[in-house]
Amino acid sequence: MKAIIIGAGALGLGLADFLNRFEHQVSIIERNPSLVSDISSRLDVLIVIGSGSSPSVLEQAGIETADMVIAVTPSDEINLLACQFAEQYGVPKRIARIVSHEYTNNKTRIDLKKVGVTDIIETEKELVGNILQYVELPGITDTANFHNGSVFLRGYRITEDMPVAGKTLFEFRELAGSAQMLIVAIIRNGESIIPSGAERLLPGDETITIMPRESYPVYMALINRPYSKIKKVIISGDSLVAIHIADALTSFAERVILVDPDPEHGEEAASQLNGVEVLGGDATDSDLLQEIHVESADFFIAAGKDMEDNIMSCLLAKAEKAREVIALRTDDRHLDLFTSLGIDHVISPRQITLQRILENVQIAPIGSLLKLKKVDLDVVRVVTGKHSPAVGKPLLKLDKLLKKEIIVGAIVRDNNIIIPGGDTIIEENDEVLALCHRRNLLAVNKIFRTGFRF
Repeated sequence: MKAIIIGAGALGLGLADFLNRFEHQVSIIERNPSLVSDISSRLDVLIVIGSGSSPSVLEQAGIETADMVIAVTPSDEINLLACQFAEQYGVPKRIARIVSHEYTNNKTRIDLKKVGVTDIIETEKELVGNILQYVELPGITDTANFHNGSVFLRGYRITEDMPVAGKTLFEFRELAGSAQMLIVAIIRNGESIIPSGAERLLPGDETITIMPRESYPVYMALINRPYSKIKKVIISGDSLVAIHIADALTSFAERVILVDPDPEHGEEAASQLNGVEVLGGDATDSDLLQEIHVESADFFIAAGKDMEDNIMSCLLAKAEKAREVIALRTDDRHLDLFTSLGIDHVISPRQITLQRILENVQIAPIGSLLKLKKVDLDVVRVVTGKHSPAVGKPLLKLDKLLKKEIIVGAIVRDNNIIIPGGDTIIEENDEVLALCHRRNLLAVNKIFRTGFRF
C-alpha cells in the first residue's frame, strides 16, 4: 500500500511509523524544514518539503499512484484542499483531520464528502468522548470504544461489595443473563492473566471486560455502580477543548466549574456556556484550589494549552483531595511516572486520534488499537482471510493455536457484534478484536492471516 501523510507533527509521525513498520510505502509532506531533518533521521520514508495544498508537491510525493492520503496538518483548509485534489487524482481513501466545528456541526449545510473527504477525524470530539467515558463511570482504570462506539472495553477493580466478587467467570456469565459481555483479562498483583472460565474474581483484581454498547447498563449493575449524576466537576484551561469538555459535562454533573487563566478567553467561554460557572484564575495556585473547594470535586480535569501546567494542577488538586484527576498531555513520555505520582488518568490527544484513524479506516491488516496502561497487553484488530487456519473452526478448537495467550473478545460480522463463546465459529472477513501480549502479535497475524482491505 502507498500512503501519503500530510503534516509531520506528532500524529503524522505516529502514523508514518506505524505504516512503515508494516512495510507500506510512505511519503510525508511537511513545509517546516526543521521537522523534515528530524524525520529523515528516524524513518525510512520519502520526504517532500512543501504544502499539501500544492498539486506539484503532491505529485512529487507520488499522489498519482497513491492508495491513501491522510491530511493531519494544523490547518483544516489545507487538509480539505489536499483531499479534494487527491479525489481528482483518483486516490481511493482521503482522510482529513478537522478541528473547527464550523465544518461539522449539526447546523452546517456543508457535506465534506462532496469536497473529496472519505473519512473525517475530529480530534476534539474524540477527546471529549474519551473523557466522558471516565466521568460516566468513576473508578474506571482502562476505557475505549471500538467500531464507531458500538463495542465497549472497560477496566474496573473488583471490590467486596460487588455481586461478581468471589464468582468464577462461568458464574459471571450466568449473572449477566442475556447481556453479552466477556472478561478478557484479569490483572492481579501487577501480573496479567488471560483467564479460563473457572478463574475466580477476587477483591483487588482489575478486570478488563468487552461488551456491546447495549450491555453496558447490566455491566454497571454487576459491578454495583449504577449510573447517577456526579455532584461536582472542575475543569481548568484556556483552550477550546476545555470549553467543549465543560459544555459536555453539564449533562453528567450537577455542578460544572471552569477555571480559566486567560481573562479574554474566560469571557468568551462564559458567553458560550450555559449552566457552567466560569472563574478567572490559575489552577496551579493551591490557594485558588482551596477557595473553590477542590476537595469536594468528583473530577478535576486539566485541559489547558500548557501541558506542564496541566500536570502540575492535577498533582495539586490530588494533594487537596480531589477524588479523580485527569490531565491532557500531548507528550506521551513519562505517563507511568505521572500515574505513579497520583494522577489517575493522563490522556494523550495524539494517541486517541491515532487509535481512531487506525480503527475507522483500517489502514493496516493488523494493528494495536490500544495498549492497556499497567501491563504488556494490547487490543488488536484483525480481519480474517480466506485461507486463515481459524476460519470454519469453533474457538474451543483453536486453543492449541492460541496457546491460551490470545483471547478473542469480540467479533464484528456484517455490522453485528458477537461476544464469542467456545462454540463460536470464525468466518471469513470477520473483524476480530483480540487481546494478547505484544510478543504474540505475529502469532495473531499468522492464525487469522489477513490481507489489506479498504
